[in-house]
Amino acid sequence: MAHSAGKNLSAVLILLVAIAAVAAGRIHGAESASVGGFTFFPCNEYQSSNFKGVCFGLIHDQACKRVCLAENSNNISGECSVFMCWCSTKCTSETVAAASAPIPA
Repeated sequence: MAHSAGKNLSAVLILLVAIAAVAAGRIHGAESASVGGFTFFPCNEYQSSNFKGVCFGLIHDQACKRVCLAENSNNISGECSVFMCWCSTKCTSETVAAASAPIPA
């Protein structure tokens, strides 16, 4: 009996490590990069105020995206990260100008 309990504990530990790795891999900064008007990354991200409950990436990403798109017309997407729903906004002209400005020496 102890042998099967050890297997179950190992399976749970592997599952927790896998979930943590997926969550950590989805953490990213809110910087943007654009070329020719095409945005590769969102300009800003904020936690959704309308998504309810825990947000698991593989399960709830589409629901999070739908909530974010309905939440604000400036949102371009939404995704789960660290068990929360994060909305991504499109760049404004001010953000693009600031990102394009030369870095002072």
